Amino acid sequence: MGAVKKLLSVFLIGVALVVAVHFVFSSFYRNALGTVDVWGILDWPIALAIVIALVVNYQRKRALGRGSDEAITRAYLEVNLAMYITVMLALWFFSNWFNFLNFSIEGESTANQVIWAFVDVIIVLVSSVTGRYLWSDTDS
Repeated sequence: MGAVKKLLSVFLIGVALVVAVHFVFSSFYRNALGTVDVWGILDWPIALAIVIALVVNYQRKRALGRGSDEAITRAYLEVNLAMYITVMLALWFFSNWFNFLNFSIEGESTANQVIWAFVDVIIVLVSSVTGRYLWSDTDS
């Protein structure tokens, strides 16, 4: 199981790195490559990364098993923050992505285009944090 966790970790961190680089530097190669086409390709591994992050963070939340009378700990905050931000990311991403698949960039509203900027940043954060967790979880 440790090898699978390491592999998933590398995938998640790789997705985070690719999205971060493309998000920051796409203006430099906008004329050479269609950045919308690159996002269209990246959306598939991003979708997989979000599903993996949902599963991992949900399992972490279930494993925490905190009762209502226990004190709030750092672990409780970390697990719940990771879970709920991942759920928010999944809702935003899949809603926008399905809209993009149906209507392309021309059919997207300005609000959808603004949400993509938030989604891209949160993907980097969620994917890298979840990947880091999986990597360190195999060490223990």
